[in-house]
Amino acid sequence: MVSTIVQIIEDEPLHADLLDRALRQAQFATTLAADGESGWRDAQRLLPSLILLDLMLPGEDGFALCRDLRALSNVPIVMLTARGEETGRIVGGERGA
Repeated sequence: MVSTIVQIIEDEPLHADLLDRALRQAQFATTLAADGESGWRDAQRLLPSLILLDLMLPGEDGFALCRDLRALSNVPIVMLTARGEETGRIVGGERGA
């Protein structure tokens, strides 16, 4: 049986830990990355079934990473953000989230 991997790309340790614990409790395998570069490398190597992507990452932001991930595969991407403006949601959708 192939395990479903959920990749969490989140730089805030508390948020990443909460997501990780909840998903593991629901029997999902998870992988964590705290920046876009390591998230990109992990996505290429692990080919996750779902990516939870923070928009405000150090280095490459979540919008750019989403665009790169979309070029890699059609994996579902859920953007996580504290931003409230509508333009962020529109751009996220345009980038493939």
